[in-house]
Amino acid sequence: MLDFRKLMSQIQQIGKESLLDKLPNEDILVNATQVYESAKEAAVQFANRIESNAALVYWPAATPLEVFGHDYRVEKSTKPLTVVAVDGSQIMPSHHEVLSCYLLNVGITVISYGVEKPAVLESQPHLFHKPDDLYPLVNKRRIHIDELYVSLERNLLELKTLLERAIEAKSRDLPVIAFMDGSLLPWSVDKMPEPYQQEFFQRFIGTLNEFQKEEIPVVGYISHSRSSDIVNCLRIWQCPYEKSDCRKNCGHLNEENFPCSTIWPLSDRQLLSGELERHKRTATFASGAVVSKIMPPQTQICLSYLHTGYEVARLEFPRWVFERKDLFELMFSAIAAQVEKGQGYPVSLSEAHHLAVIRGADRLKFFDLLARQLISLGLKRVSTSPKENRKRRGVV
Repeated sequence: MLDFRKLMSQIQQIGKESLLDKLPNEDILVNATQVYESAKEAAVQFANRIESNAALVYWPAATPLEVFGHDYRVEKSTKPLTVVAVDGSQIMPSHHEVLSCYLLNVGITVISYGVEKPAVLESQPHLFHKPDDLYPLVNKRRIHIDELYVSLERNLLELKTLLERAIEAKSRDLPVIAFMDGSLLPWSVDKMPEPYQQEFFQRFIGTLNEFQKEEIPVVGYISHSRSSDIVNCLRIWQCPYEKSDCRKNCGHLNEENFPCSTIWPLSDRQLLSGELERHKRTATFASGAVVSKIMPPQTQICLSYLHTGYEVARLEFPRWVFERKDLFELMFSAIAAQVEKGQGYPVSLSEAHHLAVIRGADRLKFFDLLARQLISLGLKRVSTSPKENRKRRGVV
C-alpha cells in the first residue's frame, strides 16, 4: 500500500516544469501561434516547403491534403444512420497464476439513429491458452509473448470485430460509421521482429481494405492527444536554413537548442485550442509516420482535428475515406452528434469502454473459474504461486 504521509512531501515538490502537457510554456505558445498565422498566410509556400524538406528532418512531417489554415464547419448529423463502436481490454499472462494464458475482452455497441432499431450493447471475451497462442511462431522460431505483442493482437482483434459488426449493421439499411477508441496508427509494431511486422501489416491492411470494399468509414477517435504533427510542420516552416537538414545543421546540438525549438515541446491540441473555433475541423493531413507510409496509398492514415465544443479531438482515418467526400462529411457530422450525446465524448465509444473494462473482481473470478476447470480435468494440485497467494491473502 502507498504510504501517503511520505508521498505527500514528493507531491508538494511538483513544479511548473512538470506541467508541460497541462500548461504549455507561455512563450512557446505565443511563438507557435505567430508561426501558425504566418504559415496560414502563405499556405501554398508552406505546403511546398513541407514537401521538399520532410525527408531531411528528425521527426515525421505530415502532408497537408487541404489548404493549410482553412477550417471547416462541421454540422451535427440529423440523418438516420448506424454507429458501431468497439473498445478493448486485456488480462496479461502471469506465471504466478493457476494457468499461463491471456484474455482479450472487446466491448461492442451498435446504435441506430432516426429509426427504431434495437441497440446492441455487449462484450465478447477471447481466451488464448494454447501453446501456439503463448509461444507464437515467428520466422520459424517461437517467441515469448509480452505486453507489446498482446496489445498489437488486441488492436487487430478490435479492428476485425469492428468490421464484422459494421457489416452486420448494414442489414439495417442505413449508412454505417465505425468508431475505434484511440489511434489507427500501429505505432509500436516496428519494435517487433520483421517477420511479425509483415504478418501484422498483411492482416491490418487486409481489414482496412474490407472497410473500403464495404464502403464503411472507419475512424480512430483520440481524446486529449499529445501528437504534434502540425507543430512539427511549423518547425520546418520557421527553420532559418534554406534546407531543413537537421543532421547537417543541428546534429551537434541538443534538441532544445535547435532554432525551431522556440515552439517545442507543444502538442497540436495545445496550439489549436486557441486557434480552432468550436465545431470546426482543421485541414486534413496525410500522416508522416513510417508505419503509415509503408502501407498502400488508399489505406495510409490521414488525420484532422475537430473542436467538439468540449475539446480539440484528433481523428484518424484511411486515405480512401478522405477521398469519398460524402462519407467523409457524414463521418465528421456523426462524430459531432456522438460527442454531444455523450456530453464531451462519443457516447458509443463510452459505452464500448464500460463493456470492455475488466475490473479486479472480474479478474479474480476469471482465474477461479480456470482453477475449477483444471481440477475437473484431474489436476490434483492447482494453486497460485506463493507470491500471488500472499498478495491476495496478506501476511498479517
